[in-house]
Amino acid sequence: MELENKTALIFGGSGAIGSAVGHALARQGAHVHLGARTEDRLDTVARAIRAEAGTADTFEVDVLNEQATLDQTARLAERIGGIDIVVNTTSFMHDQGKEIGELSLAEFMQGITPFMISLFNISKAVAPHMGGARGGTIITVVAPASRMAAPGHLGHIVGCAGIEAFAKALASELGPQNVRVLCLRSHAIVDAVVAGSYTGKLFAPKAQAMGLSVQDWLAGAAQGTMLKRLPTLSQVAETVAFLASHHAGAMTGSVINMTAGLATE
Repeated sequence: MELENKTALIFGGSGAIGSAVGHALARQGAHVHLGARTEDRLDTVARAIRAEAGTADTFEVDVLNEQATLDQTARLAERIGGIDIVVNTTSFMHDQGKEIGELSLAEFMQGITPFMISLFNISKAVAPHMGGARGGTIITVVAPASRMAAPGHLGHIVGCAGIEAFAKALASELGPQNVRVLCLRSHAIVDAVVAGSYTGKLFAPKAQAMGLSVQDWLAGAAQGTMLKRLPTLSQVAETVAFLASHHAGAMTGSVINMTAGLATE
């Protein structure tokens, strides 16, 4: 197993992507710690991982609260003896659809502020407990909007671009302490809504405006890619597991493109 004896923290661990990543890392031998704001959904994911003979624990954390994130992460790192892998799958509701004439400043910032606050707080909290001889990897899952030029997505586009820029800058800071920093840029994930992702609510207004169900809207989105299909939860999770392994040990400051050819550099 590629991640045997590794300790992994998954922020947003109760969501569709976070739980899929938790299963994938546990199958590779990692001891997974799932973090989110509420314990109930985390416990469900952890039990499912243990039912597959994986090792999983949970911790409550509000990643929008800087001091709470620092304190909770420090206590956890002290208890478990350090951190090897961090995966940020946190996400937040934001506006997609309004153009600037009808978009308020608050709606614009919905696509930027919580995403950057959580990324900053998580990164600041985990960095002191990673690296050295054991190394470390921080991976953030991001939507593909940084390479889009589409109306009605101003805040979302700027927010995604900020996440990718932050990761590259952080990689330059943490490289000397043997910590890699990566972004995984994924298109809409075809089976995430069925798995309970908040994107069902996010995509619903766009789908309804076109007279479509969310699943039909996703099928249309797939046709806009080179491969004519969208990534799956399994593909995203297994790619995260690869990026966290020694096989990807020379990769840092990079954005890995899993958009089925929608967004290219």
